[in-house]
Amino acid sequence: MKQKTQRQISQTWVLIVVLLGMLSGATASLFIRYGTAPSLVLAAYRKTIVTILLLPMVLLHHRIELKQLRLRTVLWCLLAGVFLAIHFVTYFMSVKYTTIAASNVLAGTEILFVSVFMFAAGKEKFSWVSKLSIGIALIGGILVSLTGGGDTAVNAPLGNVCGVICAVMLAGYSLVGSKVRQANLSNTLFTFLAYGASAMVLNVMVGVSEYHFFGYGPVNFLVAIGMAVFCSLLSHSLYTWSLKYISPTLLAIVKILAPVPTAILGFLVLAEVPSWNQIIGGIIVILGIMLYTKDKTKNRQAIQKQKHPYNPA
Repeated sequence: MKQKTQRQISQTWVLIVVLLGMLSGATASLFIRYGTAPSLVLAAYRKTIVTILLLPMVLLHHRIELKQLRLRTVLWCLLAGVFLAIHFVTYFMSVKYTTIAASNVLAGTEILFVSVFMFAAGKEKFSWVSKLSIGIALIGGILVSLTGGGDTAVNAPLGNVCGVICAVMLAGYSLVGSKVRQANLSNTLFTFLAYGASAMVLNVMVGVSEYHFFGYGPVNFLVAIGMAVFCSLLSHSLYTWSLKYISPTLLAIVKILAPVPTAILGFLVLAEVPSWNQIIGGIIVILGIMLYTKDKTKNRQAIQKQKHPYNPA
């Protein structure tokens, strides 16, 4: 009984840490709004800074693993970095052009695109519940995308499209990351390589664009540092750490709810009020994804029970 209580307390504290990570990640939209540099430049700043911050950890603890890397693994990490670079550019543009609530709800549909890609590859099957939940989430996404709010209304369609592209690119990153991690590559080294590749792609994009690397004022460096620390290290890293203690399903549900604190922060700090269709559509999207996640978890447990019908314990 005592051990059970200790386990419950432990998971409670882990969940608190995950929620803090979600709140840290929710600040991304605020940082972007305070930045004055172009979205592409801000994205390049962020990924370059977080790569530099990860470098000492890699050199201190992963030098042997780094030397043993195969070319194929490096190429997969580069592909992940390309997906991540496009994800960040489109996410920054989405936050700039549409409301914070709409941007984050649409970006949060990543799990649905992962499933679509898996289905197209013949590695995923949909039950009627999964199909229904995807349809519900799709309806919610369309409702969210109908209009913008406030000063962003004119460019809202572009911002909403960027939000969807952002989710597609993040799905690609997650699928490549899953493939690479199955090859026993540590999370720290994969993150460093993917972030580094993303930084290189973004910096090349800045170099061939009409923008300049510098000349936007110190506020943009502060914004980039803030995003690197709060949104990358204190959000994504905490998510990864938590998987040792809680189920991926619970973590997925927490991430799905991320648009809620983001919208609240947008209201409190920027006085940005989501429109009625974005509030209702966001709720529908969250419910659809939660239903989908629950159904897929139930199906996985059923498959595992068929493979291992007897429990020796």
